[in-house]
Amino acid sequence: MIRIRELYRLQNIHGLRLIAGQDGLERTVTAAVLFEYDPSRMQLADFYRGDLVVTTLAYARGDAQLVTHSLLALMNQGIAGLMVKTAYFSELPEAVVDMANRMGTPLFLFDETYIEEAILEVTDLIHGKRRFAGYEKELDALMRGELTPEQIREKVARIDPLGAGAYRLAALYPREHAPGLDERLYALLSEKNAVAGRGIVMEWRRALILLLCFEEEDQREDGEVLEALGALLARAGGEGICAGISRRREEKAAFCISLAEAVYAARAARLERRTAMTAGELGLYAWLFPMSENAFVCEQCRRGIAAIRDYDAQNRANLEHTARVYVEKGMEIAAAAKALYQHPNTVRYRLSKIQRLMGMEDDAMFAPMISLTVCLLRIMEESERG
Repeated sequence: MIRIRELYRLQNIHGLRLIAGQDGLERTVTAAVLFEYDPSRMQLADFYRGDLVVTTLAYARGDAQLVTHSLLALMNQGIAGLMVKTAYFSELPEAVVDMANRMGTPLFLFDETYIEEAILEVTDLIHGKRRFAGYEKELDALMRGELTPEQIREKVARIDPLGAGAYRLAALYPREHAPGLDERLYALLSEKNAVAGRGIVMEWRRALILLLCFEEEDQREDGEVLEALGALLARAGGEGICAGISRRREEKAAFCISLAEAVYAARAARLERRTAMTAGELGLYAWLFPMSENAFVCEQCRRGIAAIRDYDAQNRANLEHTARVYVEKGMEIAAAAKALYQHPNTVRYRLSKIQRLMGMEDDAMFAPMISLTVCLLRIMEESERG
């Protein structure tokens, strides 16, 4: 499907212009449908929500009242929008324009282009966009990593029928709503650009996943590609994006690993308040993110932090904040004390309290365990925020 505003990309439809229904430009279009009969003599059951209806109004030539009747009936049917060729009517009745504005039904006029060509143009646009979206189920299965190599190759072939000699995956997480970013990236990646030979944009959960296809001789480092991707995002108006990029690979059976690398790198970038990160920079996050998807591990983390929060609530203490700062400062007591405006001995005392609450008195593994707990908690909170 496409958004109606994407019709502006149709360069071969002469004089395409919006005359009403501006509020409906975010509507989705699933099909372009020809309408060339008098609806007073037939039912409108063949038109559905998501249809972009294209017509010359030839059936109503010289009869403005019939135009009004038929187009109002179509809009009441719940269609996505209308495209009217100006072969018989250079303008439309005021009642039609008013209704389109009230209902938010985009109403376009166009000139000269054969109506069949207009429908083909829209259909090609829809089919082209479908190559770039609608693969949520495939990506879910690939991210779970429970497929055989042959199943992975089959799912990747659905996403990229042409097959890439080499590829990287990139994941983009908007810090805030970025309407139309996927379409802008689609348009930019369809051009010759510095990121890849070609690219595929896919919506997945709250992220965009880019499959970047390269020639086998393209041996650029991950950082170079990430820099080029950043420039592309700037052109697309995606400044508020956290990006992660996978390593370069050629084997399609490794697509699951590449997807996890890209997604985890983007999420780690968001946690670290960075704009971008490569898979090679994941460090401990390469272990933490998979652990955060394990229900048993998450429950242990919640139990540990719950004990600390209960103590804080009953004693008006702030042990959880101390733990977070301690981990953030690399488990250096002096650095944590400076950040907390506390004496180092106060920080040691609070950490000993946390140690007892976690049942880890005299346990040499306390420092890595509190680090693991705090870092997992941050990941779980990030997941809950989306």
